[in-house]
Amino acid sequence: MKQHRLFFFAVLPLLCLGCAQKGVTFSAQFEDGKLVFHSEDQAAFLKGPYNEIPKYAHGDKELSRPLSSVLTWTGGEAPYTVTIKESAGKTVSFQTNDTSYNLVNLKLDTTYEYSVADRNTVLKEDSFTTEDGIVRNLYVSGVTNVRDVGGYPLNGKRTKQGLLFRGARLNENKTEEVTPVVNEKGKKTLLEDFGIKTEIDLRRVDNNEVGGLVEGGAGVLGEGVAYYQCPMRYDSKMPGILNDNGLRKTFGILGKKENYPIYFHCSIGTDRTGYVSWLINAYLGVEEDYLWKDYLFSNFGNIDGSRVVSSISNGYVQNIKNAQGETLSEKAKTYLLARGVEEAELQVLREMMLGE
Repeated sequence: MKQHRLFFFAVLPLLCLGCAQKGVTFSAQFEDGKLVFHSEDQAAFLKGPYNEIPKYAHGDKELSRPLSSVLTWTGGEAPYTVTIKESAGKTVSFQTNDTSYNLVNLKLDTTYEYSVADRNTVLKEDSFTTEDGIVRNLYVSGVTNVRDVGGYPLNGKRTKQGLLFRGARLNENKTEEVTPVVNEKGKKTLLEDFGIKTEIDLRRVDNNEVGGLVEGGAGVLGEGVAYYQCPMRYDSKMPGILNDNGLRKTFGILGKKENYPIYFHCSIGTDRTGYVSWLINAYLGVEEDYLWKDYLFSNFGNIDGSRVVSSISNGYVQNIKNAQGETLSEKAKTYLLARGVEEAELQVLREMMLGE
């Protein structure tokens, strides 16, 4: 197993009599010159054969989160201004009296510029580029098994990151009163950092798996986020009237640009969520090896049991592959159209995730 190398970068000016020592330290893990946010076991799984997931995780504890990197500074006069700029993306700038900041939930294969300044001077300006692998796993406090549906290599580019997110439930199952599992810190991540506009809940309504939530009312994230129920039941084969209806409604929501960014989930973000994620990325043309690694990465979450290839290989995966078409993308499209998803909705999904 290849070890990640830990580097500490510090900038400290020469000391002078009567001057306060100032400096900024960036503590992060780098490999081959790029910042990595996968743990060693996560990285080993993603670089190896997908059927070796049992060597690394078994779905019985929380191991799904990314590594964080830390900016720490000393000296100077508060308040400090911290600025993080994503290449061809958004800029985050804020003032703080704190002397450290955690960088987490970074995008894959992306260059960031950052600076830290006190009241009078810039203490440090620098940049870094993140790893160019697959699976953008994310930290949402209180929620397990969260990651970006995008970020996969395709035709020399990557599917768009920051638009579609998958994960586990945001509230407890089968409670009469809505009981959130996502805490205030996690809500802030979803609302402010990810900018979620829409929540799609794939849990069943007939047995109150949705935990007291009602479509048309406010979800756990509040009235500013549209909450939709697209109930499905889970078995290894997946097709059925309930699931076809849920699938059709889900892709109808994905087929409207104004709904993005979107967070969708079932209970543990693995089976029904995995079914929808597989279909999305198969349709977009993501290679099958990456689809398996995305599905099996759920074993790093606390999902109450492990998943292996055979969990779905003879079920919905085979059903998709049995559909008409020359490529997996064509077969996924045929499969979706046969369940009532409209071609115009699929085209919007392509436009959003591929920029086409």
